[in-house]
Amino acid sequence: MDVLTQMPCWYVAIGVVWSGYQGVRGALEQHLVHATSQWKPWQKWLVLYIHDFAFRFICTMAGFVALYIAFAIAGDTTQLGTLSSGASALFVVLFLVGVIGIGGRLHHVMQMGKLPR
Repeated sequence: MDVLTQMPCWYVAIGVVWSGYQGVRGALEQHLVHATSQWKPWQKWLVLYIHDFAFRFICTMAGFVALYIAFAIAGDTTQLGTLSSGASALFVVLFLVGVIGIGGRLHHVMQMGKLPR
């Protein structure tokens, strides 16, 4: 876990801001989907908005962390060809999770249990 302590502050700041945006985007999406329901406002906040904000925020931050670790793995070697097969597979998975997470689609992938179309 020494890799995570070396994460630059600017990278963390960008991750928090972008994750906050994705969280707000998710809460607003829930508001638009359930705009005509008979729910009370506090029920919407408690059940829909806070949950969706937190879920999307965490998924996006996980994407930033995964992408950082993937580039740390790639940066430890002078050539990617020197990685073992396990490290190569981990690199690919971390890179895909990072891109999907930062793109705001990781929560859909997790909910569907498959890759989006």
